[in-house]
Amino acid sequence: MLATALFGGCSDGNDEPAVKPAAPTIALVGADISQTQLLVENMPATVRIEAPGRIASLEIEIASPLLDEQTLGAAGLAAKMNLAEPTEAQIAAFEALGFPYGGDVKGREQLDFDLSGVMPMLLMLCQAGGESSDHTFALTVTDEAAQRGSGALKVRYEHARPEPALAYRDDADLWRNTATLSAAALPEGARVQYRAKGAGAWNDATAAAEGVYAIAPVWERAENEAGLAVYTVKEGTGVWAASVYEYRVLTADGKSMAEGEFATAAGDAIPNGDMSAWSKKVLGEGDEEVRLTYPNAAGESFWDSGNNVFLENPNLDPETWTPLCFEEDGAACLMGRMALGFVFAPGNMFAGDFEFAGMGGTVKFGKPYDYTARPRALKVRVKAEVGTIDKEGANDPEKGEWMGKQDCSQIYVAIVDWTAQHEVTSGLSAPTGMWNPAAATSTDEGAVLGYGVADITESTAGWTEMEIPVNWYAEDGAMPAAGNFSLVISCATSVRGDYLTGCSTNSMRVDDFAWVY
Repeated sequence: MLATALFGGCSDGNDEPAVKPAAPTIALVGADISQTQLLVENMPATVRIEAPGRIASLEIEIASPLLDEQTLGAAGLAAKMNLAEPTEAQIAAFEALGFPYGGDVKGREQLDFDLSGVMPMLLMLCQAGGESSDHTFALTVTDEAAQRGSGALKVRYEHARPEPALAYRDDADLWRNTATLSAAALPEGARVQYRAKGAGAWNDATAAAEGVYAIAPVWERAENEAGLAVYTVKEGTGVWAASVYEYRVLTADGKSMAEGEFATAAGDAIPNGDMSAWSKKVLGEGDEEVRLTYPNAAGESFWDSGNNVFLENPNLDPETWTPLCFEEDGAACLMGRMALGFVFAPGNMFAGDFEFAGMGGTVKFGKPYDYTARPRALKVRVKAEVGTIDKEGANDPEKGEWMGKQDCSQIYVAIVDWTAQHEVTSGLSAPTGMWNPAAATSTDEGAVLGYGVADITESTAGWTEMEIPVNWYAEDGAMPAAGNFSLVISCATSVRGDYLTGCSTNSMRVDDFAWVY
């Protein structure tokens, strides 16, 4: 029996070796562990370990730009840990996080390792950092047969940047042609741009302060015929009255976003610019009363003309005794005429006042004008007949040089800052007070801030719309002082009319004066 037991219990050398259990595997419950998981609240974070050969060790290695050794150490953790054999310092942290350890790991054929306890801390760190980041929790399981299985829970935090925001701050300065935009959450390399609505090119606004971008004009310098420096604003830059502007954020890769638009105020009107209001200016009293045609509504006095009592008398032949300036089909008609049959008088109209004095008179240029916006140009409709010079004034210093030459009609605008009107006296005696806004930056009364001149040297083919650009004597010059005489507009059928030199048959019709912004 003993022999049987001894020999019967021995192998005959032909038995198959014992079958090895399957190697450990690692999977993510509810998701594919091979795919990176987005770090959000309640994200899948339970790892299921299958180890038919029973777990001998479970190692976790954390690779994270935020969960570094210092951060992990403060929580009682390390970048590399063995849950089957934790240190004493790690046990308290594992219990707080709900991690299995020691005997709850060793010898297990299946284990659900829930990493949910560490994810809120990681999410909080990511949100505080404000940057997108990637984090890996690599697991290695070794069974009792020394077989290994590995897998990694990969987590990505996508920082949700707020959408770029851009808004007009409702602060346009239409004299300085500036405005600002408030900006927030602009991506790196982005530009803030603006343009007049529908324009082709965009302009870059300039960072002025934290979250504020400035729109400003670009001034261009030139020299006029008198050799004076003059300035104009580059087309398309700055903000102007009576306009709509678009703005946007342009990203570094050329994508347009955070778009918007704003409109500016309408700007200013020229008094009786459409020449629709006419009245009579009364001179004298009783039998000496004379009622002169006046290019203003009753009670208004923006425009005047160098009329003379000898040129408008309703009791005499209207073919001869007509004013130099009168209404015709809703426009102002300026006619050159001969006074008393021998004195040439050009047709004229201007912003200012006229005073008669015997055979002459004084033009007082300039009217107070309240600007709310800087104009770019003066627009006016013109119909002109311009001939050759047939009259020369006796006091013209260039007498003898002009007869038979082409005459020139002229319209000019001057934006001034005068404490008094500028006076020019003309008649049978030598004129005084002559001035040219394109040749001097000031007069005795104060500064000439800007001007525009249109010379008309030939007859127009019917009505023509003109834009007379304003040239400025200083970049970003101040607005005229309130109450000062600040606007001059002058129309004359002969540019040398103050010297009584010109073409006696010239005429000029003007209408629809308006600012261009």
